[in-house]
Amino acid sequence: MRRRAPNTGSIMTPSSLTNTHLDIPRTTSSIIASGSRAGVMAGEEHDDRLNYCLLLALYTLQGIPMGLSASIPFLIQQKVQMLASAASSSSSSGSAAASPPLHAGESHSLAALTKMAYNSQAIFALCSWPFSLKLLWAPIVDACFSKRFGRRKSWLVPIQLIAGMLMVGGSDYVERELGLENTAASSSSGGGGGVATEMHVQGVTAFFFTLYFLMATQDIAVDGWALTMLSKKNRGKGPICNSIGQNIGYFLSYVGFLALNDVDSSENLWRPLLRLPSRPGVSLVSLGGFVKFMGTFMLVITILVGLLKKEVDMTEGGDCCTIGGSNNNGDMERLIEKKQNQNDEDDEDHELDAAEIGIMETYRRLWTAVKLPAVQSLIMILLTYRLPCALSDNVKFLKAVEFGLSKQTTALLSPTIILPLGILVPIIGTKIWRGYPMKQFMWAYKFRVTVVALVDVLMLLAVRSFRGGAHAIFGGEATSKAIFWGLLIASTAFQATVHSLQFNAQMTFFAHRVDPAIGGSYMTLLNTFANLGGTWPASFIMYLIGQYTVPPTCTTGEDGVEVCTGGRDAYFPLQLLLSGLGCLWVLIMSKRVQYVADLPDDAWQTHIGEDKEEERELQSLGKGGKCK
Repeated sequence: MRRRAPNTGSIMTPSSLTNTHLDIPRTTSSIIASGSRAGVMAGEEHDDRLNYCLLLALYTLQGIPMGLSASIPFLIQQKVQMLASAASSSSSSGSAAASPPLHAGESHSLAALTKMAYNSQAIFALCSWPFSLKLLWAPIVDACFSKRFGRRKSWLVPIQLIAGMLMVGGSDYVERELGLENTAASSSSGGGGGVATEMHVQGVTAFFFTLYFLMATQDIAVDGWALTMLSKKNRGKGPICNSIGQNIGYFLSYVGFLALNDVDSSENLWRPLLRLPSRPGVSLVSLGGFVKFMGTFMLVITILVGLLKKEVDMTEGGDCCTIGGSNNNGDMERLIEKKQNQNDEDDEDHELDAAEIGIMETYRRLWTAVKLPAVQSLIMILLTYRLPCALSDNVKFLKAVEFGLSKQTTALLSPTIILPLGILVPIIGTKIWRGYPMKQFMWAYKFRVTVVALVDVLMLLAVRSFRGGAHAIFGGEATSKAIFWGLLIASTAFQATVHSLQFNAQMTFFAHRVDPAIGGSYMTLLNTFANLGGTWPASFIMYLIGQYTVPPTCTTGEDGVEVCTGGRDAYFPLQLLLSGLGCLWVLIMSKRVQYVADLPDDAWQTHIGEDKEEERELQSLGKGGKCK
């Protein structure tokens, strides 16, 4: 009978089928059984250094499309501002030529453009939904693979190759759908050609939705590989690799593009630095060129991983796609070895995943897991806690750019503040709240819905008041500039800190609660609801901002000064409402969070067929199977 692990909070050691340590022979389990554990553990510790690097590389690739998609909202906003400027110029000059449409049949009043801008953002926010739906195909990724090529590489290599080729081949399509192909040329000539193309957000959303689908599938494979790649002692560091790797990939693409695409930075910094000829009004790289470069980078890394990383040698070869379950000679050897090593502590961590129990059985066990009271309480937490933070997460910097903050400044904040904090904070947080991830989670959340929200509002007010140095907030321009930068840095640093703390806490908590019966799929189940909790508020908040924001009415006086009156900015009342909702969430849900944190490991396990599992396996031996 398969024994459950003691209440230590550690993740379970995987079965021999998924043991993928670098250069460790298949006889590792027999070496351990014979008592030579010290040498094996020393080898695992050494190999884990390489495994850390591999996981970081894989999670970095995962972060690249995320960073690229994070830059698209700024381009959408830039496009709308260009249309608004063109419409305003046409109106003030009395020109009969209408400005080009954002979409067919669209009015070009400022109010219509403002509403359409946020509606477009709401549509584009849907592109990240595959990460919230990956549970639907996660068992298939676990169950179907080529044993000759490697269980995880069977998915990683082709998925990343497809993603890389899609980025290379579709780079021009993205730029064309956003209507940006003529922007640089028109900017340099001072003409209006840059707004002469319509913007089709739906096409760009479909492109990135496909990329997110591919990366979500890659994430399933990498998460499962992390559980088996690292030794039992170091497996808790897998979430740190996840956090750091995704941050690196995200900022390589997000910061890299915003910095190199900014016209002022290109002309004043990059071209002199690279000794390139001056081209005023033209950015150093286009969106299409950058997407193509990142796609090429992904292809190169994928080829290297495919050639250099070796999974455990499967001498039987063949393929595996188990619908109901596999029962072959390999199962007999595994079961006999399991009985012989019944007292071996590594057996306590044996994982029965989709490759062993079949796809349909995995879905049944996942449904059983969803019905567990512990999981239902955690799902309620994951689906609700991100709503009060939705403005800070999705709208804050867009609003700052709308108020006058440059893309150059936005790009500067990421490598100097967000990236270092994204790497250091998880490590520091793990040391401070060692063994208590949910305490770390709640401390960060309380800070997030109170102090961070307040600083965000003050920062936006400072940007709106100070923009361009035209207005002093108080105490003169020098004091205003210091306050402006202080609030901007504080807002960015606080948000990066609490986000990293909560992400690391939740990943660590998940890793210590998975049921060994469906370890990889269980992790995917919890991550799915965590992603869904952050995805649905994004489109909802964007829609609300678009519906309730009323732009001011601006007129140009005889002296040429533009005067704006009226209008309503929905951001600030919504932030007040959501902050109150966040405080209410803390009051109501704190006890539930503590309850979830205090539950024993046994409360998270499905206990399906524990007493009869071995008997069924023994009875089915010799009947043949599908994994050959």
